[in-house]
Amino acid sequence: RIVTALGKNWHVEHFVCAKCEKPFLGHRHYEKKGLAYCETHYHQLFGNLCFVCNQGDVFTALNKAWCVEHFQCSWCDTKLNQKSKFYDVDLKPCCKNCYAKFPTELKKRLKKQYTERTITTKSIL
Repeated sequence: RIVTALGKNWHVEHFVCAKCEKPFLGHRHYEKKGLAYCETHYHQLFGNLCFVCNQGDVFTALNKAWCVEHFQCSWCDTKLNQKSKFYDVDLKPCCKNCYAKFPTELKKRLKKQYTERTITTKSIL
């Protein structure tokens, strides 16, 4: 069987979610920037469901949607909120205390990747 989507023809088994690579097999897909996503991953990646728990009432940070329960430092698990200052370390939130403990050499090497951020976006939903 052939399906037409994204302006192309696909074998049904090859038309898959760009994130999990599972075939849609007739289920709904969501398009973003020329890629197809299943419902779960579309919402996780583009702001309607939390990246961690797949629940609503989210905000966007580090190119992901997060609920307040799961937005935390990736090193110490300290909860962060929409007004917390944090560092972006490889697209993972890092609190100021953990960042301060990083070795100086690591900070120098990755300095261009680190950005201190404050979330100011409003909650969606």
